[in-house]
Amino acid sequence: MRRFTFLPVLLCLTVVAPVGAQTPADELERRIRDADMSGDFDVLLRGSSAARLLGRFSQAEALMERATAALDQAENSWVTENIFFALASGRGANGMQRAFREAQRRIRMSPQQIASVTNNFPSLLIGGEYDEMILSFSEDHSDPAYRCACQAEKAWVHRVAGRQHESRILWGELVAAWDRNPLEFDNPDAQAEWQGQYARNLARAGRTADAMAALEKAMSMDVSDEARPSVQRRWAQAYAELGNVDQAVALLEPLIASSTLVTVNSLATRYTWEPVRNNIVFQEMLSRNR
Repeated sequence: MRRFTFLPVLLCLTVVAPVGAQTPADELERRIRDADMSGDFDVLLRGSSAARLLGRFSQAEALMERATAALDQAENSWVTENIFFALASGRGANGMQRAFREAQRRIRMSPQQIASVTNNFPSLLIGGEYDEMILSFSEDHSDPAYRCACQAEKAWVHRVAGRQHESRILWGELVAAWDRNPLEFDNPDAQAEWQGQYARNLARAGRTADAMAALEKAMSMDVSDEARPSVQRRWAQAYAELGNVDQAVALLEPLIASSTLVTVNSLATRYTWEPVRNNIVFQEMLSRNR
């Protein structure tokens, strides 16, 4: 069932006209046309309302479904941005956890949504608050809310808890699935991003030679200037997993001075850098940029 939780970022949305108001048919048609070309929640909601007023219930339903998807995306973005703010402002893993708990007080999140956020921010797993829930996922679970292979999410639970062997097995299962069905994207930037992730996850699975080959391929791919910081961060993650601190630092340091996800606070906090964080070369990079 859809949860109707309105976020602070959505409070500024334009209110749909009162039920009793008379809106000209040409204005209703304009709202529907605008909605057909928009992904904005407010525009989609107004378009759905206009279609309903004109008696076009199938069209109204389709626009409402798109509005619901836009609202979901807004909620996800709001949660992520709050965690990023805690991270970027130097509040550390504890601050990130506080931000996530506050988000859950405002938004009722499903188990898989929670697991998805912790997959992006494994520092949220410190302390084991979500371990039991995430490890209970399975592809054939009787409850659809827990029906998920979720290898990466489970792998992070084990890794943060110090169970490296169990973590590598799950990363291995994930990349084996990718080996069977490699992802293909029409967008070259998306393909380059995935290739970097593939190399990184091969390294996490302990497949070092395969990871090096995949990383070499990743770094030879064409990437736009706009996408390069994100893709370059993936290369650095792969090098970090391989224990090559010098190469990771060479890729990361130019990104710190730019407006990217790579900051001194993120490098000092995010769990993805844990394998190299205490290395003197990595620490010197952090000191140079504080």
